[in-house]
Amino acid sequence: MWSSRGLAAREAKNWQKISRPPFTDGHPKITISTEFVMTETARERVAIIGTGLAGLTTAHLLQNDPKKRYAVTLLEQADSLSFDSASVAVKSHETGAVERVDLPMRASAGGYYANLNRMYHHLEVPMHPVRFLFVFAKALKQRGTEAGNCQDLSQSPSAAASAVPDGYFVHASNLHQLPPPRPSAYRTWRYLLEILYLIICHAWFRAACFLVRPHDESFAQYLERIWLPRRYTTHYILPLMSSVSTCTHDELLAFPASDLVNYNKFSYGQQHYTVCGGVKQVQSRLSRGIEDIRVRSRVLEVLPRSSGKVLIRWQDTVGAQEEVFDRAVLAVSPDVASRLFAPLKTTGLDKIPTTWVESSVLTNASRAHSLVDSDDRTSQGKVTCMHHAAVEVESASTQVITLRTQFSGLGGARSEALHTMPSGVVVSTCPLDGESAATQKRTLKTAGFRRTLRTVESRATVERIFRDGSGGTTDGWVNGENNVWLTGSWCWDGMVLLEGCVVSAMRVADEFGVEIPWRK
Repeated sequence: MWSSRGLAAREAKNWQKISRPPFTDGHPKITISTEFVMTETARERVAIIGTGLAGLTTAHLLQNDPKKRYAVTLLEQADSLSFDSASVAVKSHETGAVERVDLPMRASAGGYYANLNRMYHHLEVPMHPVRFLFVFAKALKQRGTEAGNCQDLSQSPSAAASAVPDGYFVHASNLHQLPPPRPSAYRTWRYLLEILYLIICHAWFRAACFLVRPHDESFAQYLERIWLPRRYTTHYILPLMSSVSTCTHDELLAFPASDLVNYNKFSYGQQHYTVCGGVKQVQSRLSRGIEDIRVRSRVLEVLPRSSGKVLIRWQDTVGAQEEVFDRAVLAVSPDVASRLFAPLKTTGLDKIPTTWVESSVLTNASRAHSLVDSDDRTSQGKVTCMHHAAVEVESASTQVITLRTQFSGLGGARSEALHTMPSGVVVSTCPLDGESAATQKRTLKTAGFRRTLRTVESRATVERIFRDGSGGTTDGWVNGENNVWLTGSWCWDGMVLLEGCVVSAMRVADEFGVEIPWRK
């Protein structure tokens, strides 16, 4: 971490080379080099607040500007860069294999995540396709999480999916397995009727996504307009899509209809991908070459100056600090951005709803696991990509995700996603209330993150902020005004997912005149 005084001294040394040979005539001989190089003093200084995927992508693009016009400073309040901060390395005591588990889960589908996947390809981030078996199940009060998340690793994924308690259907991603595994509680004739019902409803919904254009309406209003059967909505669409968005069913129904329709259109028939060894590889590649990274630095205020520059005040381990930058990029949630930068309070950004989401790593009851330091090569060896260990681990290429849905309760319908990883640990996201003490004992790690929600009203707010203000008059602050920009998963017209991080970072790069190497 660089202090203001240390940074100024470092810049001065870059501009002039001072040599002090042995004393001559009682005075040091000072030689100033005639060779000058372009450094941070000549470049525009850009502060990027937040080190999630949006902040790191923005920093990478500006830092690697072919014309070398920008010097990037990253400010992060946590102890490390945040994109990978919650991920863990888990070691199996039985096999000795170590798997990197991302919290939250980081999977992308081709089509919808077009820019994300192009960036990964450009960065040479190793990826592999993965197939999922989605198990739809009811969450009954007498069943704890432990009843539905412990896959017997001696079974095949299909057998494990069929054996999930209270499961009522198993869906194979991209229909890679036909017919789908039958839940053990269902008789054959009943399951065949359910499949026939789903074929009709699924074709109905898919046709509507491609043929019925969403209006300025919520997803709930769109579903009513296309007359989709309610049971198909409550038992299938909402559990699956709420797990993607990590929110409740009611919150998902308030999303703009265009979000869900476009997601289903562009991801239809596409393969899912995950990063080999976890997104730590993405984080390291994006941050490579950025020297001025200041962790444990909690930004307190972002103030525009009359000169056009931006003053940033923050708190670190030394105390209160402040520094002037040419530009600033806020890669944070909308509520935090509104709190840091006063002009945003007039935009309604602080009224965009957010929710707190928890994700936990649970050890499998049939196999012991422990957390290890993935950087400690002496204690546990190299982290293994379980997909490439498919010969030893049968479930590596096909993974089971159980969607346990609580159809009633004070908070409305909710679904918990239980993802059984190849090593046997289970990642629980949006856990339901009332879990047993046994489940708590099996928790290796729990992480929380702030999720920005979408509504028809918040979509309009975001559109006003990110509209092109170059023509005509504007009413209120727009992105880039006062030399302050916003970026993040919520800063685009789509689902609040990783694709939005990349798209919004690319927008900032465009406005800075920086070439985007992975763009077609």
